Amino acid sequence: MKEYYVKKIQHPQEGELYQFLELDAQTGEEQAIDPFESGMLQLYAEKEPAPEIFSITSKRGADATGFYRDAKFVVQRGSKFTASTSPKCPQKYIKLRENLVLDKLLVPFEHQFLLMEDTEFASPMMAMGAVIGGWVRGSHDWKET
Repeated sequence: MKEYYVKKIQHPQEGELYQFLELDAQTGEEQAIDPFESGMLQLYAEKEPAPEIFSITSKRGADATGFYRDAKFVVQRGSKFTASTSPKCPQKYIKLRENLVLDKLLVPFEHQFLLMEDTEFASPMMAMGAVIGGWVRGSHDWKET
């Protein structure tokens, strides 16, 4: 049985980084892994019909997927948020991103932020503002996949 976890490390040039590790329970050995290739961020099977999935990308590095759940919008685990916010980004999106980082739901990963768990947002517009780190006009940028 293998266990996955994230470890914060201090890099001499890059500063604070996160390392994705796999622990072999039988041998006790740790191994650095790619969270996508290892299956660490593998989506688990849904017991109900699969929701309609929407996606959004941006030139600044966002690459996220999400779906509607009742009146909320859920951004899926493994989605990538932009590393920074635009100069005109509303304070509510900046605060939302800061809270996700403080709750360890959003961690730095290769010039982006990686979402560690499916996360509910009040609306697709709030989700999009947090993902792209900028001003949004509506949920029209979430595209059907």
